[in-house]
Amino acid sequence: MASQGFRLSPPWKSGYNDSGTKGTHLYPRRHTISREFEGTRLIWPGRALSEKKAFEAPKGFLDPGPNLDLRSHLLIEGDNLEVLKLLLPILAEQIRIIYIDPPYNTGNRMLYHDRYSKRSAGSRVIDRHDNWLSMIFPRLLLAHRFLKRDGVLFVSIDDHEVHHLRTLMDEIFGEENFVSMITWRKKVVRGRGNRHVLPQTEYILVYAREISALPAFSEPLSLEMRKAYPHADEKGPYKKIPFAKSGTRQSPRPNLLYPITAPDGTVILCPTHQWRWSRETFERRQDEILIQKNRHGRWTVYTKQYLREEGKERRKTPESYYDRVTTTDGTREMKEIFGEVLLDFPKPSRLIRDLIGWASPPGSSDLVMDFFAGSGTTGQAVLELNHEDGGERSAILVQSGSPTAYPGFPTIWSICRERVCRTRQRILTEGGNPLPVSEIRMVSDT
Repeated sequence: MASQGFRLSPPWKSGYNDSGTKGTHLYPRRHTISREFEGTRLIWPGRALSEKKAFEAPKGFLDPGPNLDLRSHLLIEGDNLEVLKLLLPILAEQIRIIYIDPPYNTGNRMLYHDRYSKRSAGSRVIDRHDNWLSMIFPRLLLAHRFLKRDGVLFVSIDDHEVHHLRTLMDEIFGEENFVSMITWRKKVVRGRGNRHVLPQTEYILVYAREISALPAFSEPLSLEMRKAYPHADEKGPYKKIPFAKSGTRQSPRPNLLYPITAPDGTVILCPTHQWRWSRETFERRQDEILIQKNRHGRWTVYTKQYLREEGKERRKTPESYYDRVTTTDGTREMKEIFGEVLLDFPKPSRLIRDLIGWASPPGSSDLVMDFFAGSGTTGQAVLELNHEDGGERSAILVQSGSPTAYPGFPTIWSICRERVCRTRQRILTEGGNPLPVSEIRMVSDT
C-alpha cells in the first residue's frame, strides 16, 4: 500500500544552461502538497514557510554538473537543502537507502549547529523545537522523493526531538510505512551523570517508502549462532530440529498427523499436535530426516537444518535493541584515522555499516545517501561493507563547508572528504577494488 502521508506533486522542471557547465537548475511550478493524510498533524509557527522552502528554486548550481557518475562515491559540498533540490531531477526515486544523523537540538554548543534557540518572529516567540522542525521538515519532504519504491530511511535521533520526529515522519511517509524504532545503547554510563536516570541510549527511526515493497531485513549469523550447527555431512554443517511442531495447538490439520516407522519397525506417533511437514514432503526430503533415540531411549524424529542453503549462508533477522558498539568506538575510529577527534560524538562506522547491511543484500550496487554527512562515517561504512561482501554500492554524501578550528581541515566537508579518501586508500592496500571518489561543489548564484 502506498504512503498515505504527504504526496509531493512534481514541483520541478530541470533545465541546464546552454553550455551545461552550471549543472542543474530547478524552478517550481507551484508551491502545493496534496494531502491525503488523516491523523495527527504537527503544527508549529513557521511550518508553512518551511514547507514552501522544499519547493523554492535552489540558490545555485552543481559544479561539475549536471551528469553524475553513479559508479563512484559522490562527495558534494554545499547546503544540504539546496543540494537536495539540485539532485532531485537526477536521482528522484533512485536511492535505495538514506541514513541521516541530523542535529539533535540538544542546546549544546558544538562544532556543527545544534542549538536552535528561541527567536522572535514579529509578535511571536518561536521556541527551539519550532526552529528545529522548520529545519528538518523540508529536508524530509525531499528525502521521501529520492527513495525507490523499495527504499528505506534511517534517522538517528535522541530524546530531545524523537517524539516530534516520529509524528512528522508518520505524516510524510505514512504510519503504515513505519518499520521500527531501534534503541541504540550508545554508551555504558557508570557512577554520576544524572540525578534520576543515567542516559545511555539513542534511537534510529526506520521508515519505508512503501513497506509492502521493502524486502525483509537480514544480517549474518553471529559466531555463537554458527557454533549451533555442530554436525556435518556431505552438504555441510547442520543442526537438528525436532520434527514435531511445538507451540500452542492450532486448528487440526489431518495431513500433518501420520505415523512414522523407526529403523527397528517401531511406529512413532506425533508427540505434539502435528508434524512440521506433510507426509508427501516427509517422503520427498528423506535425506534431511534423522530418526534417532533420545537420552531416554525413545525414538525421536529430527530434520537437518543446514548452515548453507543453495550456496548461501543463512542469515538472521535484526533486533530492535542494538548494543554492539558505542560512541567510544566512534571516537577511537576518528583518532585512528586523524590522530585526534575533529568532530564531537562521531558515530561508529560499524553501526551504520550494519544498518545498511540489513537493508542491502550482499554484493549489491545500491545507492546510499547521507545528506548530513559530518565526518564521513557513512562513506567509510559503505566502503567497508563493499569490501566485506563484494558489493558496489555508491555513497552520495552531502556536507556543508562549515568552518572548523583546524588549519589542516578548514571545513567539515574537508574532514569528510579526507576520511573517505583515507578509508579508500586503506582498502586499496588490503587488496580491495573500491569505487573511485568524485567531488562536486554547489556554487551559489549570488
